[in-house]
Amino acid sequence: MIWTRTFGLMLMGWLSVAGARAAGHPKPLTTAQAEARNEMATPSFSGQLYEARRVSSFLADALVLNNAQQHAVEAYTTAKFEALSLAVTAADTAEALQQYRQAVRRVLAPSQRGAYAVLCQHQTDTLLPLDSSELALR
Repeated sequence: MIWTRTFGLMLMGWLSVAGARAAGHPKPLTTAQAEARNEMATPSFSGQLYEARRVSSFLADALVLNNAQQHAVEAYTTAKFEALSLAVTAADTAEALQQYRQAVRRVLAPSQRGAYAVLCQHQTDTLLPLDSSELALR
């Protein structure tokens, strides 16, 4: 009986100390919360990263890319979305798109380049943006 009472008192003391420690340190904000409070030191590219991964995974499936090609296309797509979000003029946008197309073509095999050109042409005919995001939705 004495042991259970002693153990119970020790447990209550430990829980109160642990609760006091937890109350002294607030949980860190998530990226979305920090963005909503406008406390980001640099602009967040979380939306662009999501779109880049979606587009690059679509291209990986559509063009049957190997692992090295997938990683390269994902890196180029991420860089393109970041560059487009920071572009100020139409010339900056055009340059970012041109660099992206050239980088992706360098990574692809000749047969994959043809399929990539067909995907880009299909988007051009449908007046969709040339980043495969609308095709990925279909």
